[in-house]
Amino acid sequence: MPLNLLTLENLLDINEQIKIRASKDPRIEYTGSEDYLTKMRELKKLIELTPKNRDVVEIAAYYLKNIILLQAFPDANHRTALAAAERFLEKNGYSFDYTAVEAYQFRKELYNRRLQEYGTYEERSASVLKEVDNQVFSLCLEFVRAHIG
Repeated sequence: MPLNLLTLENLLDINEQIKIRASKDPRIEYTGSEDYLTKMRELKKLIELTPKNRDVVEIAAYYLKNIILLQAFPDANHRTALAAAERFLEKNGYSFDYTAVEAYQFRKELYNRRLQEYGTYEERSASVLKEVDNQVFSLCLEFVRAHIG
């Protein structure tokens, strides 16, 4: 069965939906859209370099890791990454279910692993798209595996 990969339009739509929800609900934060542009070049590279020779779970982890690391959106990069992994998995016949607490714990552990791996929490360049699997990818893979159905 051929894979249904995400498109650039999917990613932009996901982040836009988060932004729209935030505009309607004061409990949801979305800031920076007036100050920062979406980094289209990085997102196009993410789509272009999606590994087609890996299984569905590994590709979901690729999206999760790299959307977070690239920080291509003005805000909601973690939420966009989780929603993108979910949309990709759903397009390929899987469900992806986690609680807000589990997402928060994942984000905390990811922060620690990013500091260990890269020495910083800052956004990364598109070179992360070609790097070998590391502890950040492993955490994303563990999270996807633990919540896939």
